This record gives sequence, structure tokens and C-alpha cells, in this order.
Amino acid sequence: MNDDTLPTFALGDALATRCGNTLTASFVPGGSKIALSAYRPLKWSSRDAPSDSAGQDMVLIHMAQESSLYTEPLLRSLLSETNATFQTLQTMCQVQHGTKKGSEYIKISRTYRSIVRCCLEKLEHAKKMPEVQEDETKEQQYADAIMTFYAIECLWYLFEILYMQQHHNQLIVPQLLEWTRFHYPHTEDRATDLLLMAEEASEVDNYWDTLKTLVMLGHLDVTRAILSQHRKANQAAYQSAETVLKTMPIYQDGYALQKFCSQWEYWHNDLDRKLVSQVFAAEPELEVLMQLLKGSNEHWDEELLKSQDWYEFLPGYLLYTRPTCKPFELRIAVTNWHNRWSQLRPDWQMTQMSRMVRQLMDHDVKLFIYEAQKLNDSHWFATHLIDLIYHSGQLKTHFDQQNLDLPALRHAMIFEFGSYLMTTHNLWQLGIDYLDHCGQEGIAAIELLLPRIPLKTERQAFKILALAKRRGLVNVEQDICKVLSRRAYNDQRFGSALEWAIRSKDVLAVTAIADFILKHYSKTGIMLCQDVITSIGGRMFLSPRLVFLSKYYEFYEFYRQRDFLSGAELLINLLASRITPDYFWPSLLIDALPLLESEDPKIFSKETIAILQHLEMELVPLIERNKLNTAKFSNQTSKTIFKDYRVENIEEILDLMRLACARNLARAMIIENTAPAS
Repeated sequence: MNDDTLPTFALGDALATRCGNTLTASFVPGGSKIALSAYRPLKWSSRDAPSDSAGQDMVLIHMAQESSLYTEPLLRSLLSETNATFQTLQTMCQVQHGTKKGSEYIKISRTYRSIVRCCLEKLEHAKKMPEVQEDETKEQQYADAIMTFYAIECLWYLFEILYMQQHHNQLIVPQLLEWTRFHYPHTEDRATDLLLMAEEASEVDNYWDTLKTLVMLGHLDVTRAILSQHRKANQAAYQSAETVLKTMPIYQDGYALQKFCSQWEYWHNDLDRKLVSQVFAAEPELEVLMQLLKGSNEHWDEELLKSQDWYEFLPGYLLYTRPTCKPFELRIAVTNWHNRWSQLRPDWQMTQMSRMVRQLMDHDVKLFIYEAQKLNDSHWFATHLIDLIYHSGQLKTHFDQQNLDLPALRHAMIFEFGSYLMTTHNLWQLGIDYLDHCGQEGIAAIELLLPRIPLKTERQAFKILALAKRRGLVNVEQDICKVLSRRAYNDQRFGSALEWAIRSKDVLAVTAIADFILKHYSKTGIMLCQDVITSIGGRMFLSPRLVFLSKYYEFYEFYRQRDFLSGAELLINLLASRITPDYFWPSLLIDALPLLESEDPKIFSKETIAILQHLEMELVPLIERNKLNTAKFSNQTSKTIFKDYRVENIEEILDLMRLACARNLARAMIIENTAPAS
């Protein structure tokens, strides 16, 4: 099978078809994607002209979206449980490298199957709930899920029997009988009803049909039990049938194969003699049962017309004709049986599951894996099965003969499945567990997909950040922090915005938020998010603006606590630091005014001269530049140049600052030049 066989379909409507620009599409192999191509080839030189019907007809927009089974909580729990089993298998193979046993892999395989089986039971129960019965769409979703995972469990069980439990020389029929019994339980349910009815069961209409089906499925003990309750059980024909059923050899592990074959041949010949001698002729229905036990093609063909699928009665037929069939002989038996069944049912169409059963029995694992990827399970089955095959090493020779790179196939399947989970609602944490086992390619995918996860709460954000940090994905951490900072800023949670911006190490974002806090203080006199500013510490060196904010807040705290000397020293340092933003110069110099007017000088002469110098060299030129810029757009006066809540008339403030500096300078020089009394 090649990619050329993939169907191509049209995406269009009457309007698009009339205009000759219908889109065609085809599914891309190995993923849930669609490739689109134009119906009419267009080039760069093609003229883009409106059609004759432009603006006259409605335009339909087609939205293509992948449907997923995993919207249901029950199936999400299945993914979670099987993810834990997947992790267990990886850990087991890392710890016990080179000392692994086949039984351990069989245990893992059965764990997978038991999880699926338990999920199926829950789905069956949920499907019968009134709220589901009343919703046709939801009921169909449950039905699709049940059908898909029933097929998966059935196929996985068969794979386990054929490729994991068996050695080359062991018999296959007993395991195949268990497989069919497990997946066709309805006949056993009817047989239970007949057993409970005792002698009255023989009067039921489906009595003999049920016994025939039991025989064809290999349920000999149940058949014996039902026949022993028949009203005619004491007659010779029924006694003889009891003996035939009781004495039929059943192979047991460890039994000598040659001895078993001799016993089986003797039993088979003895049954044939009894049929030829017409021991059962008085009871035609009982004779049909014995003919089925003998493997009579005529009678089997008649009953096969009633079967549901081609493989339903194959193990039972092998039990009566080739009970010593081995795995390598199964392909020939299956081919003959399938050809025979197809001739009896020429109108029957093979389903996907029937086709996959045939592929397993034909030992065509390559085609089986390919077919498994088409199941409606988003590659869950194919991914976990190929991982188990890879670790167990059971089919390494087979894949080598087929020129298939098993490690590369496993890597690709796990990578695709993990990527799918990471892009699916509420399943991204499971996806990471799979991508973690894909080497550098998996890490790159995690780095690409983690920032795309919708962040609903900060708790979820912390979880994502922890995952990114554990894997050393610094860029992911920073991207997520940027998103959270922007979201907090939009929600007017400025403290959180500043904290996330600092964690993101985005200098521009930190500077912008620090600017906002400083401008807000300059306009309102209210300092925002004081607790966050207090806890910045050494992180303030991320941005010069953040350094200024932190130091100014420190000055703000000194001033509020009336520690004027410490505040004055810090203020002088800020003025000399060259990191003061232009818009904050008025506020910073005005903060010095009360300290300059203090009767007990808090600022010495040298520092006072420095303040006066900053006033004339920094603030005055800034005011002049702003006057020129403002004059270009309006005739407003300098009163509104600086939108500072404390600045009503900038010219008056300048005069007050100059006067305060002169007074403080005089006081400071007198004190500094006055010798202390001896």
C-alpha cells in the first residue's frame, strides 16, 4: 500500500464550483492533517479579478477540525492510566537492561489490555445513563469509543497470543480458543440460561442452535453439561455422545506431542466409525453435533453461513481437524479457511478489524502496524504496541527481514503521539511524558509547544514553569513569564506584572512596568505594589529603571519613617546616579525641598551645591526643551509641561528650589565653619 491510494476529496460549494476555484484535499499520511491544493492552478502572474457573481451570493466558510474520542473524561482516564504503564515499561527497561524476561513484557501487555477492558465496562455503563440516551450525539460518541477500543483489545489479545506467549514449537489452538471465547460471550450467556432450565431446556427453540455454536466455539464441557440434562439423556445415542465428548483428547502443556497425536487419531477414527454405523441416526440433531466434532465440511459449511465474521469459528475447526497446529503453520490454515469462507459468503465485505485479524494470522506485522494507525484512536494503539514490540525484542528479526528500522519507527510514533497530546485540551502533561523519550527532538518539541498551552491559572503556570525548569528550557520559562506579566498588567495587577516581568528577564518589559509605577506615583503620590518592590533585592540590576525604582522606594521608606539623614544621603546619590528618567526629575528635586527647608540642616553645603547644579544643569534645560516641543503643538504655558500632582507652576517651583538651596547653603556653611566650644 502506498500514499497514492489515499483518497482525494473536494471542499467546495455551488458558488466555488461555478467560479472554477474549488479546493481539493487529501489526508497526509502519519498524522491528523489535510493537504489542500487549488482546483485551478494560479501563478504569480495570474490576474486577481472579481468574478461575475461577486457580492451577489453568500460565501460559505468551511471549518475543518479533527474529532477526538478523548473529550470524554472516561477516555482521558484511560490515557492517564496507560501513560503510567508506558512509564513503568521505560523504567523497567532502563533498570533491567540485558536481564529482561518475556514474562515481564507479557505482564505489561496484560496491564494495557486490562485498562482497556475496564474502560470498556465503564463506557458500556455510561452509555445506558438517561442523560446519554437522550443525547444522540453523545450516545454516538460512546458507541464509537466502544467499537474502537473493543477492536483494540481484541487485536491486542490476538497479538499477545501469536507473538508474545508462543514459542516456535508450541501449539496455538488452545490460546485461539480462549481468544474467541473471550470475544464471543453471547453464546455462553445463552448456554447458562439453558443450564438453569434443566430438562425443560430441550423444549426451547434455539436449543440445538446454541449447542451447535458451542461445539463450533470449542465449549465441549458446557455442551456435555447441557446434553446430560436432556430428557433423553439415558438413551444409547446420548450416552454414546457423552462418551465422545468426555474422551476427546485435549492437549496440556508438557504432554508428549506424539502420544497426544496417537490418542487424538484413535478418538477421531472411533467417532467416524460410530457415524458410519449410524449410532446417532435416531437423533438427527445430535448426529449433526457429532458431524461437527468430526470436522465434516458439509455440516460446517452449512453452519458457517450463520457466522458473524470469518475468524469466529476458525479455532474451533482447527480443534477438530488440526489440534496440533503451530504458529508457523497457521498462515496456511488461515488462507484455506478464509478462501472457503469467502466462497460461502461472496457478498460479505471485510471490515477493518477482520482485515487486521487476517494480517496478524498471516504474520504480516508490517501491514498490521500500518492498518493500526488508521483506527479512530489518534494512534494510541499503534504507539503503545510498537513501543512494547521494540522493548521486548520479539519481532526484531521480522522487522530486519522487512528492512524496517524498528527504533526509528518507535521514535516517530511516540513523537507524533506525544505532540498530539500536547496540542489537545487538558492532555499536555501526558504528552510531555512521551516526548521526554524522544531525545533532542522531543525536547525541541516540548520547547516549541509548552509556550502554546493556554494558561488559565497561575497554578497551572507554576506547573509549566517547573516542567520547563526541570528540562533546562530557559526560553520557555521566559516566554511564559512574559505572557503572565502582560496578562497581569492588563488586569491591573501591577505587582504580579512586575514580578513576572522580572522572572522573564525581559529588560524592556521590566523597564516599561517600572516606568508605569514611577509615573503613577508622580501623578497621584501613591506608590503601587510596595510589597513586590520591597522583595526585589539583587534582581533590581536587571534594568537601570528598576534600580532607580528600588532605590527611590528605599528613599520613600526613609522619608516616611522620618529618617531624614539616611533619606537625604540616598537622595543625593540618586541625583548623581544619572539613571533618573526625565519625567521624574521634578518629583525628585521637589522631594529635596522639605529637607532643604529644615531648620536643622539635613543636607550639607557640598550636597546643596550639587542639588543646585542638578537643578540648573538637568531640570532647567529639560523644561526649555519641553517648552519648545509643547509650543509646536499648542500655545499652552509651562504650567502643564509636567503633569505632576505637586507641580502647579513650574517657574514658581524653580524659584522656591533656588531660594531653599541658598538658605540651606547658608545654614550649612555657618554650622560647618563654626568651631565647637572648648
